[in-house]
Amino acid sequence: MRNSKLPLYIHISLYAVTMFLVLWCMWYFCYHYSLLWLEGFSYFSTLPDVLSLSVVLPEGILDYAGAFLLQFYYYPIVGAALQALYAVVVMLCAMVMVMRLFDNPSHLLWFAALPVPFFVEGQYWNYTLTRSLTWIIVSVVIAVVVYLLTIRNRRRLHLPAFIANVAVEIVALVAIMGFTVYNLGYKDNSCREYEHIWKMEHLAETRQWDALLDITSPDEAQVNGFVRRYALLALLEKGKLADGMFLYNVTSANDFWFKDREEPMCRNYNAMLFRSLGVPNEVIHNTFQQQLQSNFGTSFAVLRRLAETNLETKNYALAKKYMDILSHSTVMSCWVEDRKPQLEAIRNVKPKVEVNGEQFKTSDLLEVTSEIFNLHPENRKCADIVLCGLLAEKNCKDFYLAFKVIADKQYAHSERIPRYYQEALMLLSVNTPGVLDGYSIDSDVRSEFQDVKKLVKNGEKDRVKSLYPNTFWAYYF
Repeated sequence: MRNSKLPLYIHISLYAVTMFLVLWCMWYFCYHYSLLWLEGFSYFSTLPDVLSLSVVLPEGILDYAGAFLLQFYYYPIVGAALQALYAVVVMLCAMVMVMRLFDNPSHLLWFAALPVPFFVEGQYWNYTLTRSLTWIIVSVVIAVVVYLLTIRNRRRLHLPAFIANVAVEIVALVAIMGFTVYNLGYKDNSCREYEHIWKMEHLAETRQWDALLDITSPDEAQVNGFVRRYALLALLEKGKLADGMFLYNVTSANDFWFKDREEPMCRNYNAMLFRSLGVPNEVIHNTFQQQLQSNFGTSFAVLRRLAETNLETKNYALAKKYMDILSHSTVMSCWVEDRKPQLEAIRNVKPKVEVNGEQFKTSDLLEVTSEIFNLHPENRKCADIVLCGLLAEKNCKDFYLAFKVIADKQYAHSERIPRYYQEALMLLSVNTPGVLDGYSIDSDVRSEFQDVKKLVKNGEKDRVKSLYPNTFWAYYF
């Protein structure tokens, strides 16, 4: 019986499909939210002036080409496919060299897969795709040169038979695949850490608060400031900040936001916090600060938020401006079309933002939220930030002064007072019994406080933390 042998083109196809599927799965399932972030951090426009500014230097051409590709990462399934395709193209170029240089190339194609682990090693941090595109260009050039040089001289290298063996090929391919997966997904732990940040950012951006709380555990919050802040933002949105924040290692009011941090992801978080608090001016302020650090001077994430914020505040002129900018990209033109009815609905509506209003100073979050509450006493989230911030500072005196004002607005109709506020009032009542007048304190809070007083009096403050961990008392003592 004759020994059947797969045609070379089928052999090549199997290599390409296998490598593509492995890398696609890695990108889509391990770095799903990183792909979304890459798209949001980039910007592309078909306007001629953007192209002319980009092609001044050769590197700018690669930036422009990379930006064109990155816009498709808005759909992670496509982004993962493109990231996998770059590596496959590099491998296919190497296969051209193997076929032109070696005798019996069918079982030597694994040589062509050797560059792939080194290619994917730095792929995650390539925000502009210039590195990936450079690899592809160099690979294509080398493949073309090798092809041209071997047109006349077809003398091929002959390797020992054991190297061109099926068993060697399978073992080598499995090893290369394993090395590739390791380099992309496991060699650099910071890649997975940032994927976690981008996932929290996406869930907050899309207001999936329950899902956000599911992935922000109190244990992680002890050591990770991003986890702590996103968990607090979710608690704030769920109305549970004053019932659970001390589980997340809160030590000051600055744990509610990023103060004096200029990184784009910090500014992005601050913008979402102020969006929750209903302060569009500060959303725009932080979004502009975030925009300044983009490689393109702006980004899709920034432009979308500016457009959405101005749509929400019914500022037709500015909303139209940012939507017009977005409409000149390939993918975002569809995003703009979906929101044109919302834009037309506010064409003749007066904007909500006060044109001559004084800008808030954002050097102190508690001052800002206090001012907002004075203007909008129905804003429960601002009230919670003020009161919880004062508790985090262990400033019981100012807490009581603020609570008296806030309680008249927020808890005047027998609404339940959050747990931490009750505990703070019980603590204040030791020296000022009258602070409890007019407020409903749960019976279990009263009972537990009697135990706490005994423990503190007996010098057993550490037992307060172990017996009543999620309490203001445990934090205070």
